[in-house]
Amino acid sequence: MRRERGWMLAALLGLGLGAVGADSYARMAAPFYLAAARVISVLQPWEIVTVEVRPAKSSPGAELRLIGTVRRHSSDARPSATVVSHVQVGESVETPVVFWLLVLAWPVRSGRERLVRIALGIPLFLLLASATTVYQLTYGLADASAALAGDQSPLMLWDRWSRILEAGGRFTLEVAAALLIIWSAARVLSTGRTAMNVLAGDTDQDDGQQRVRP
Repeated sequence: MRRERGWMLAALLGLGLGAVGADSYARMAAPFYLAAARVISVLQPWEIVTVEVRPAKSSPGAELRLIGTVRRHSSDARPSATVVSHVQVGESVETPVVFWLLVLAWPVRSGRERLVRIALGIPLFLLLASATTVYQLTYGLADASAALAGDQSPLMLWDRWSRILEAGGRFTLEVAAALLIIWSAARVLSTGRTAMNVLAGDTDQDDGQQRVRP
């Protein structure tokens, strides 16, 4: 019963912090979204101009806004289109709230296990943010690029992933990633303890052999 209450309090606290600090988180994460979007666009005829937080025009609150240009061909001197993509700040903050709430609030056996979770969780979280929020920001560029090239085949993969995210796949992905980190951290510590026990056993055996010698 206490554990259930603890989970409920942790969930409410996480949701409250996410709602209150959503704008601040989005502004802090915008440089990462910009860098990740530019990495994705390296092999594409796109140029990412900026990613910033602006007041939403069609709804209350703020939104992440990506501005980019698209060329018909990578060798073109001038862009053929300018694309502005929007993602609600509330959507972007869902990923860190769900992921880190599970990773940090899930019961641990020691402080060391929590530190291992954090160390393993950081790189996976960055990949998770790229597969969700950054993907949503760059989807408009892929759409415009396919329209200019007259080939919808590459867009099909982007469109399918978009539908998966919108159909609940985003939340499922966040939970699965968090559970993977929880399992991996326990596995790492278990493997480390096993290795230490083996080494300790070998050392004791060597000491015993030395004592037996005349």
